[in-house]
Amino acid sequence: MKHPPLGPPLVRNRYHSDYALGSLTTVTIYHDIICPWCWVGLQQAKRLKEEYGLVFDWRGAELEPPGYVAAPKPKARVSASNPTLPRSRFDIFLEKEGVVLPSPRPKSVTAQSHKALLAAEYVLLEHGPATFDAFNEAVYHAHWIAHEDIARVEVLMRLGEEAGADPEALRLSVLMEEYADHILPFDEEAYRAGIRHVPTFLFGAEEKLAEAEYAALAGAAERFLVRREKFMGVK
Repeated sequence: MKHPPLGPPLVRNRYHSDYALGSLTTVTIYHDIICPWCWVGLQQAKRLKEEYGLVFDWRGAELEPPGYVAAPKPKARVSASNPTLPRSRFDIFLEKEGVVLPSPRPKSVTAQSHKALLAAEYVLLEHGPATFDAFNEAVYHAHWIAHEDIARVEVLMRLGEEAGADPEALRLSVLMEEYADHILPFDEEAYRAGIRHVPTFLFGAEEKLAEAEYAALAGAAERFLVRREKFMGVK
């Protein structure tokens, strides 16, 4: 009996009848490069891969898709009665995970990830998971550490070429929006699919964890591997 492939599922178009949120053999991660929680998710995924040998299926879930206008968020103000701002849930999460968010944060508060997610789909489908992993991490590094504009096709072409992809083919794929239907946009479509936060880790159809601590992800990984071994007939 042939075992199912351990790479990303073939059907990634969100409009396809066979589109599935989870997989029996890979852990699906819905993410957006510009999200600080996803910077932590990247570190968690690398650790899970090292410790458990997991194979990941990264899928773009775009927080600010083209045409989306986010409502301005009120800012807490320091005052005489409130001399210090309370620690946020994210600050506490970072401390528990032992992850340091790159400082300073990217200057642009309107960073757009659409083209980067399109480029990532091209790299994955045309050059394979290994090249994708190198490209995905490079794009995160470019945005969070190097403070490069990942909305610029020239930046994505350079990162793609360094990862081993064809830069001109990448450029054409992005400009043609070849894989736009593979990206899950917030709010309505993502919510209908059951994705309300990024990163969201899907351990098959049985477990879904969003903005989770590593201990919870590790527990889900162990249970997922047991289910995968039973499904593949591994003794």
